[in-house]
Formats: sequence, C-alpha cells, structure tokens
Amino acid sequence: MGTLFENDIYDLGDWADPNPDPIIEKHNGFLIVRDDLLSGGSKVRFADYLISSNLEVQEWVYGSSPATGYAQISLSYLCRKYGKKSVIFMADRAVEKRHPYQLQAIDEGAIMHWIPNGMLSVTEKRARDYVSNSPTSRRLLPIGFDHPSVLASVIRVAQSMDVKPREVWTVGSSGTLTRGLQRAWPDASFHCITVGHAGDYGRAKTYKCKLPFNKATKILPPFPSAPTYDAKTWEFMKEHASPGALFWNVGA
Repeated sequence: MGTLFENDIYDLGDWADPNPDPIIEKHNGFLIVRDDLLSGGSKVRFADYLISSNLEVQEWVYGSSPATGYAQISLSYLCRKYGKKSVIFMADRAVEKRHPYQLQAIDEGAIMHWIPNGMLSVTEKRARDYVSNSPTSRRLLPIGFDHPSVLASVIRVAQSMDVKPREVWTVGSSGTLTRGLQRAWPDASFHCITVGHAGDYGRAKTYKCKLPFNKATKILPPFPSAPTYDAKTWEFMKEHASPGALFWNVGA
C-alpha cells in the first residue's frame, strides 16, 4: 500500500497503468483524449491501483451513483478483473426503465441493492451501513472515486502522455479528474463544466451546465461521449475553447 508524500501526493510505488495508452485524436481543431475507446472508461485507469492493491478488501461498495453515472460500470469492470465484488446501492426504478449503464454494470457482475425512493443521501447511508457490518472486508468508495490514490493515478497517467497542453477542458462532478490534471500539467489553464454534485475543481474556471445531471444534452460532439456527462462540455468548448485545447473524454 502507498502512503502520502509531504506534498500530499499518494505514493503509488512502481504502479503503472496496465491499460492501453490513452488515444488522442483531433476533432474540430481540439485534442480529444478518447477514453470512450477504453472498456469501462477513464476510471478503469485511475482506480486500478486502489482496487488491485487493497488485498484485504473483498467487496467494494458504492452508494453515490445516479442511474446515468459511469462509475458503476468502471467499478464493476475492475472488480470482475481483480476477483472482487462490486456492490452498488441505487435508487430503484421499474425494470423496463433501467438505464443502459445500469444494465451494463449488472452484466459486468455488479450486485445491485435497489432502494425504493432512494435519494442520494439515502443510498449513501445504506452503503455506509452495509460497510460498517464488515469493515475489514468491505470498503466504501467516495463520490466520484475521490480518493488520494485515484488523484495520484490521474497525475501519473497524464504525466506519462506525450502531450503538454496549454488549455484543458473536462466535465466535473467531484472534480477529481481536473484536480489531478492540474497537478500533472501545472502550466496549463483549466476549464470545467460542472454537473450534478458540487465538488472541488481546484483552479479551473467553471461553467455551470443548466441541464439536470440525468438529462442528456442534444449538442453532441463528433465522437462517442456520455450524453449526460462528458458530452455536455462540447457546446461550451465550441464557444469558449482555444484552438488546440485538450478535452478529456471519460466514457461513451
């Protein structure tokens, strides 16, 4: 297990991202990190160390996912890869109305606890209570996987890439991605489209998306992008981003 350095960056030891290197393509004059091409999306990279290195943890528990959240897919993918259980507490909805992301998480092996009238505060409490019954073998993930080792993984992956952008755009809920990229590329300017949960966006200039978190945008980029999340950045980039700006597309 890692520790914290004095500068608050988690020590990942000799960990290296086991996934294919991020693919960068040009679209409309912008550089796009195409993690929609990675099964499970960017969190599969950034949470790999956390899930793989905690050998005593048998169940990773998440209570902060809306139906349209991509983290449920990433967590289920990683747990299946490393022989763990992914346990997700989520607001119940009729079977025929379950979102494709929920169905994909189930296909990846997620154990769903459906909570009637489950507001986020309720699903998070149910998840905490579940973990407290077996705190050694179960571990609760914070919203957006906002964990020091995940932040450190963002930094390491970004610094390993053959690019040093001057301007970076992301979407943000917890803000983990933009804060990690800010540490990796300290000379760049940062812009973050905020959706849903109010997080910590570091020094990024923020733009509030007016659409509810679970409502898809109709202004889509020319590449696959989660319409309730990453794709919401595109209309802001078209209006405000500089030529050559980099956009990190987390998932499809």
